[in-house]
Amino acid sequence: MIEFDQVSLALGSFRLNNVSLTINRGDYYFIVGPSGAGKTVILEAIAGLHRPRRGRVLLRGEEVTALPPEKRRVALVYQDYSLFPHMSVIDNVGYGLRMQGMGRADARREVAGLLAEFGIAHLADRYPGTLSGGEQQRVALARAVAVKPDILLLDEPLSALDPVTQEKFILDLQRLHREDDLTIVQVSHARREAHLLATRIAVIIDGSLVEEGEADVVLNRPRSREVASFVGIENILDGAVVRNEDGHATVDLGGQVFEAVTDAPAGEEVTLCIRSDDIILRVPGSTRSSAQNTMTGTITRVVENGPVAEVKVDCGVELTAVLTRRSVRDLSLTAGTPVTLSIKATAVHVIRG
Repeated sequence: MIEFDQVSLALGSFRLNNVSLTINRGDYYFIVGPSGAGKTVILEAIAGLHRPRRGRVLLRGEEVTALPPEKRRVALVYQDYSLFPHMSVIDNVGYGLRMQGMGRADARREVAGLLAEFGIAHLADRYPGTLSGGEQQRVALARAVAVKPDILLLDEPLSALDPVTQEKFILDLQRLHREDDLTIVQVSHARREAHLLATRIAVIIDGSLVEEGEADVVLNRPRSREVASFVGIENILDGAVVRNEDGHATVDLGGQVFEAVTDAPAGEEVTLCIRSDDIILRVPGSTRSSAQNTMTGTITRVVENGPVAEVKVDCGVELTAVLTRRSVRDLSLTAGTPVTLSIKATAVHVIRG
């Protein structure tokens, strides 16, 4: 559906470096990375706004490297919405149809159902300056899909929205992807969006593709420490394998020993990655766990974050577990509280080398 074949381009001092990726029909594909990494540049190259210095861009199996944007049949929605301030909502949404030669009255009739679908029919005669951020984003998305593209490009569509509006808009995007047979490519630096929406993920850092694959693999079993840190794995620990029997390894972290599943032989240095929600925390007197990694420790800090709390525990190494705030209160967890942590060996991801 979309293919980058060793694409390089330069924009001022920025360089996109020999990027190759394939986005299949029906993917909800996320391009993630820190600010300035080149994520939006890739979207714009797909749309035809930048021509590569080297390499090829293919859409639907055909090379489009030199094809102008208006002939690529893709829709691009920027994070600032880019609505026309002098046009009403209904005329904004119908703008693309009018550019394709449809009359104003016909365009208005054509998009009436789309306004209802996006829950903005009551805003039809309003102007962008009178709308909330969430309303403007829905108008921008409706305008993009009005021309019936089969590829939709989204540049950080949730970044300017409040948390409640973000949740509603995520549902819109899930519905759109499911019902409209769209291939969606979304740029983001928000890991939670990727968890909720992505089928595949590419990680871009400093203009280079550093990892690409199925969303679950990239988010939970990354190939490098750099990517593990970026995708938000809270516990990243360096150690060495001291024993390995049929893929069941013992890893010494210099203060604690972990059991993990890996082919890494004895003597190899490795990095262990453990998500905070894979750690079960218990207070003394609780039911014992059968998990292979069970250790005692002391809480050093509790950090509340919305409905959840991060609990930092010193058990020879520092580990972070996540509980609901209610659980923290019910268990009277504070700094100095002794606890037991349990982690399944299969929940410990091992990065070799």
